[in-house]
Amino acid sequence: MKPVEPVAACICRVDDCILCEARLFSGLTSDQVCDIKGIINKQTFQKRDVIFREGDPCTRLFVVKEGMIKLSKSLPDGREQVMCPRGVGQLVGFCSGKVKAYPLTAVALTDVNTCSIDHKDMHRVLQQNPEAAMEVIGLLSQELGQSQAMICNLGLKSATEKVASFILSLVPADVNESTHIPLPLSRQEIGEILGLTVETVSRIMAEFRREQILESPRGGIDLLSLSRLKALSGDQMTEAEYLGVASR
Repeated sequence: MKPVEPVAACICRVDDCILCEARLFSGLTSDQVCDIKGIINKQTFQKRDVIFREGDPCTRLFVVKEGMIKLSKSLPDGREQVMCPRGVGQLVGFCSGKVKAYPLTAVALTDVNTCSIDHKDMHRVLQQNPEAAMEVIGLLSQELGQSQAMICNLGLKSATEKVASFILSLVPADVNESTHIPLPLSRQEIGEILGLTVETVSRIMAEFRREQILESPRGGIDLLSLSRLKALSGDQMTEAEYLGVASR
């Protein structure tokens, strides 16, 4: 059996695309990935550009290569429910074959670069390549887990726990204690996501600054203590994490 060649060997450089960086095509030969090159588009959106609107025909799947996207849902009374933002490597606008229209609106919070593929082409690729289908299932499972965590945040947690959990959801998995997190959302938008008033969000962020858990420069967050933020989130910590916080 011929061994699978790494995607990086693809002479057409399609491996530079975030769809490959997100490992959607891991397990395919370089020739198979080269065949996909012609159906991938790279697009750039400026801050506040609408990528797609709720109710538009659901035609393309986007993966964020750079920047951050806001998803929102229009309510019957005209209000807008803001969802969690989507960042680098995350899928935006995935629709099953039975869904004909986008259920949400996607707007660029910053300048955004995306790679996108037509849903019909994506479905064909997934049908022909079980390895790629499993990668997509894994990514969608992660997003489902995030949605379930957000439901828990809204229904069970205190205001402080909600804000702490929201910030934690933006922290990359490989961060140990401190990092800078881009956050191009206003206090009002964070409040809309979490079901809190802008005054409550501002008060809690001020408390986090006073406790030296984080700093909040314009457009981002400088996280100073990941362990202390976890302790405030209401999420279960490991014994080692608990002892580290308790010793402070």
